[in-house]
Amino acid sequence: MTNEWIDLVDDPGYPRTPLHGGYVLRTGRRGLMALLEEWQAAGVNHAAFGIQFSQRPPAEVLKELAREVLPHFPSHEGPSAASAVW
Repeated sequence: MTNEWIDLVDDPGYPRTPLHGGYVLRTGRRGLMALLEEWQAAGVNHAAFGIQFSQRPPAEVLKELAREVLPHFPSHEGPSAASAVW
């Protein structure tokens, strides 16, 4: 698992640019997807994004992540549900 604070700009091709000493990554979705592919190749299977430093409205960022980024990184199968014994 890893995390990243992101400022996802509306230009899909905006290059990955570190801000605030590298604590925030400003990028377009293609740069973010490339980063996720690098993490995936390194064995990362969970990622968390902080969007509190984003210049765009949170709902807009979440919508772009859901529509344009997440479909390229499907969820892993979870464990089978345990039966409840009461």
